[in-house]
Amino acid sequence: MTVMPRSLNARVLSAAGAMLVVFLGVAGFAIDHVFRETAMASVQDRLKAQIFMLLSLANLDEPAVHPLPDALPNPSLAVPDSGQYAQIFSAAGDPVWRSRSMLGLGVQQPPTTKVGQFSFQAPISSAAEPLFCLSYAVEWETRGRAEPTTYEFQVCEARKAYDLQIQRFRRSLWGWFGGLAALMLLVQTLILRWGLRPLRQVAVEVRAIEAGRQSEITGVYPRELRALTRNLNALITARDFHVQRYRNALGDLAHSLKTPLAVIRSQLEGAGLEGEARKTVQDQVAQIDDTVRYQLQRAATVGRHAFAPPLEASPVLERIAGSLRKVYHARALNITTTAEADPLFYGDQGDLMEVVGNLADNACKWARSAVAIAVRPLPRRPGQNRPALQVSVHDDGPGMPPALASEVLRRGLRLDESAEGQGIGLSVVRDVVEGGYGGTIRIDSAPGNTHITVVFEFD
Repeated sequence: MTVMPRSLNARVLSAAGAMLVVFLGVAGFAIDHVFRETAMASVQDRLKAQIFMLLSLANLDEPAVHPLPDALPNPSLAVPDSGQYAQIFSAAGDPVWRSRSMLGLGVQQPPTTKVGQFSFQAPISSAAEPLFCLSYAVEWETRGRAEPTTYEFQVCEARKAYDLQIQRFRRSLWGWFGGLAALMLLVQTLILRWGLRPLRQVAVEVRAIEAGRQSEITGVYPRELRALTRNLNALITARDFHVQRYRNALGDLAHSLKTPLAVIRSQLEGAGLEGEARKTVQDQVAQIDDTVRYQLQRAATVGRHAFAPPLEASPVLERIAGSLRKVYHARALNITTTAEADPLFYGDQGDLMEVVGNLADNACKWARSAVAIAVRPLPRRPGQNRPALQVSVHDDGPGMPPALASEVLRRGLRLDESAEGQGIGLSVVRDVVEGGYGGTIRIDSAPGNTHITVVFEFD
């Protein structure tokens, strides 16, 4: 299955959007990581400040005296379940002091650390509350003791405040980044539309040339597109020039060949040749004449072209029908034309007249009383820019055997030698339709009903 390529605008926007999402995503995760590290460092700084506060107020000289006063600078340590806790352990691991906020709450003892070093942990309390804890070991010298006593201070803070801060920051960060991404995509879209405007204008002019509204690209474009527009104009000019030159050359050839053939025929009339010799020479001259006519008609075919202007098909059909009514006036044939939905022919008028004229003339030769010519555009197929055109010619003649329906398209074949003509008309039709336009020809024939359908393709 062929996949239609996306437009240039969609390709660039997709690539720019993907790069923008990647960039903002990486930047967002980096900022989020830095903020979490900063928030964690802030938590540790607060816990260190709490330890230094406890050290400044501690009195561990006499075990009988309260190690810390009841009133502390941080009132949260005196409120149960406040989210801020503190305790002091002896070297043996026995609790020496606990803050009132730890009423009914247990926090595991921190691991043994070296004196003068901080140790950070993230334990869970006995109430299943995640905590951030910082411990600090000190040596306390007291009177009456030969060796200093080691104590470990531990302060804790509930993690929910930290998590809430991170969540709020992330919502704000990704909200701003989302809005920024949408704004940047909008700006990129506007810039891209402005930058690609010359390409869209070229496409508009090309469609106007195809529709026959203008004959060349006339706009002023940036230097990157000037070579394209210049070459397109040169292509159109060269095509028209070559077509006209071919037609002139073929006309000259036809004119130059008609005179010698006419002279040969006239000489045969008075040469005194009789019998078989005369018939042989006449047949050869007729064959040469037929061959020249066929090749001239075939070479004159223009065929479909991307920049061919549209041609209204119905007036051409009516013109052909009018000529045939005059030619076959004595037979009183009913020759009718029908056109549906304003059919357009995207090609040379001579090609259309050649096809319809040959088919209609052939139908008139065999028709008993009526010939019908119809034309209509076919529905567009996916990806098709210009609809195909269907031409139908019907007559009520005797018809032909089905086995011969395809044979009549061969050059020089005549089903009835008594009928006028050289047998090259239908073969020319086939060359124009199939070779020039990539179309199809269908012949349906039965006694009293012969129907020929031709389809021209323009894409």
